[in-house]
Amino acid sequence: MDRLQQLRAKIRANELDAFIITSLAHIRYLTGFSGSNAIVVIMPRSVYFFTDGRYTEQIKTELKPLPRLKTFIERDVWGYVAQHNLLKDAVRVGFEADHVSFATADSIKKSLKPIKLLPCKGWLEQITAPKTDEEAGYIKKAADITATVYDYILNFVKPGMRENEIAAEISYQGRKLGAEHDAFEVIVASGPRGALPHGHASDKKLKKGELVTLDFGFAVNGFNSDMTRTFALGKPKPEHKKIYNIVLEAESTAIEAVHAGINAKVLDAVARDIIEKAGYGENFTHSLGHGLGINVHEQPGISFRSDKVVIPEHCVITIEPGIYVPDVCGVRIEDDVRVTASGCTVLTSSPKELIIV
Repeated sequence: MDRLQQLRAKIRANELDAFIITSLAHIRYLTGFSGSNAIVVIMPRSVYFFTDGRYTEQIKTELKPLPRLKTFIERDVWGYVAQHNLLKDAVRVGFEADHVSFATADSIKKSLKPIKLLPCKGWLEQITAPKTDEEAGYIKKAADITATVYDYILNFVKPGMRENEIAAEISYQGRKLGAEHDAFEVIVASGPRGALPHGHASDKKLKKGELVTLDFGFAVNGFNSDMTRTFALGKPKPEHKKIYNIVLEAESTAIEAVHAGINAKVLDAVARDIIEKAGYGENFTHSLGHGLGINVHEQPGISFRSDKVVIPEHCVITIEPGIYVPDVCGVRIEDDVRVTASGCTVLTSSPKELIIV
């Protein structure tokens, strides 16, 4: 069953007459549209697609051939819908509660009286979590670019370089290799700044004897990779090596535990227990991982809070445990994996042993 069929099944099961999609990522999953302005209304037998005049030509080649797809070039979407009575038979209309503000929902409701607007949470997130082979292929291509750039950076980096210089080089090399753009702002955190899980690149200069954490990814056809590696600039200190090996064991063991149907909290605990037993539990301050796709952070979330989340087959997730010791160092290792019925396929190809440059 494709995603449109799955969504229509939910619409019928909840006795809705129509469903409004406003999330651009979800619109891309369903229609293929990559622009910055669109609204989609799913009807029982038709799909209404709205965008503005900037995309008149783009949608001719980009939109998937959905059954009974009707396109409209119109900025005042709800005024147009009301004027042309496009929802004349609709009474109960669902919308993406997590992607529509109260003000927007109120405006839609006033424009489309007397419909009843009903908030629906997580419907598209659940439907888009499993990735098609084609989508996983785009993530793999993005991961391959990420791995190639990492190899380049290991030969590029030198003591005295600034973190933001390295971040700029990562972005540049990714573009040279065909990436559309960075998946997110490149993280470069060296020495004590490694204790910042999201230590965005600064003007700090790298020093010998420090650990350096790089967290970056790229987009290919809208789909993102996300990789973290930590390396040593010169001979690492014994404590640094100890911390690195604990994180590596946690990450490798968690990847071995991945399979479709595993509870997300249980998977998080596989890595977290190893770090806690080593005495660094309070230094692992974030979730084990997250879903990956058109958005860098998607469902399923994998954390100690995810007791009701089950990892579905075919989704792509990150596995990224870390230890962050204030004023000392930080270590994080992250891979992208596609979940299978019996395990997972690792999409990230960069080596994980502690590299000294």
